[in-house]
Amino acid sequence: MEKDKKEIEIKLRSSQACVREGYQLYTGNFRKIFRATWWLAIIFAALQAAASALPVLLSPTLLLPALVLGVVAVILWLIAANWRLKKRQLLKPLRPLAFSSWFRHLGKVFIVTIVCITIVAILTLLTSLPTIILMAANWQSQIGMLFGDPSGMPNHVRWLSLGVFVIAGFIQAYVWLTMVLPFYLMKGTMGIQDKEKEEFNKKTI
Repeated sequence: MEKDKKEIEIKLRSSQACVREGYQLYTGNFRKIFRATWWLAIIFAALQAAASALPVLLSPTLLLPALVLGVVAVILWLIAANWRLKKRQLLKPLRPLAFSSWFRHLGKVFIVTIVCITIVAILTLLTSLPTIILMAANWQSQIGMLFGDPSGMPNHVRWLSLGVFVIAGFIQAYVWLTMVLPFYLMKGTMGIQDKEKEEFNKKTI
């Protein structure tokens, strides 16, 4: 094992512990995670850049398709990255959970989901500030052109915008990936609790 890799222990954890230790494991294993997923992150960044460019550089009427593309890109990225981490044995296979198990642990799932999404939203907002500024400038230019004003944006701004969108998308790939380990630890905890419940039921029969 490399020195920068921390072992992931599957044990009973509270919702808070799943989030806290998940983020600690993510930062402790980041080099290994990055080496396993960087090429997937580039693909994600390209998709996110395309989603950002549709309403900003082409037409504001493409906002809905852009949102759909952005959501699909996030879902595909999380699925692909999770598969890649398992293939590289950074994540060990866990006990499969039935739908009823997720329903029984709905409180834990809700807490972990809300906390992780809140953290992701804050980090995404911070990393999106340059993108938001460029979006505002491009939109202002397009609105002015609709009213007959000449575009005050240099031609190279389009390429600068695309470059910023790609870089922001690449960074945001690893922002979204912070959710994987808290959910992995949560699923491991749920599996242990279900197994203990099954063993207890067998003994009482």
